[in-house]
Amino acid sequence: MSAIDIIILILLAIGAYSGYKRGLFIGILSIVAFFIGIILAFKFMHWGAEMLAQQMESLAFMLPFISFVIIFLLVTITIRICAYMVKKALDLTLLGGFDNFAGALLGLLKWAFMISLLIWAARSFGVDIPKKQLSKSDLFPVIEPFAPFLVDGLSVITPVIQDAVERINELVIPSADAAAD
Repeated sequence: MSAIDIIILILLAIGAYSGYKRGLFIGILSIVAFFIGIILAFKFMHWGAEMLAQQMESLAFMLPFISFVIIFLLVTITIRICAYMVKKALDLTLLGGFDNFAGALLGLLKWAFMISLLIWAARSFGVDIPKKQLSKSDLFPVIEPFAPFLVDGLSVITPVIQDAVERINELVIPSADAAAD
């Protein structure tokens, strides 16, 4: 087991533990709340900026951003509060133990995705891990393709994801080329 494997295992254990504490229900609703928060924040950002403009004229250039953040936080916090209330009731039933175990699995997968995404981003910017370290690792070859695989799979279902990846690549590739020069 290499140093990279130990780091990956520690991060995955943190993910599993945090997922266990939150449970599957909270884990799924947190993901849903994040996306609903972003969608509603974009949808109502201009309305919120108009409302804020009546109160703060001096920060007019920042009002859309401030509005986005406020709406996003209100939506996600509201959904999470409701989810925690349902989770407390769920913990009183026999499903509470299953919810915690399934939450650990979801937490593990979320952290595996984040680790893979970090590796993918680092490689996009031209950061390479020494091959000597990689050759000793058992987990790196399993974790590395996880995020690209999920993004490719989801982009078939949701083309918006593929558009976002293409835009990010357009921004990253010139940055990586400039850094190399």
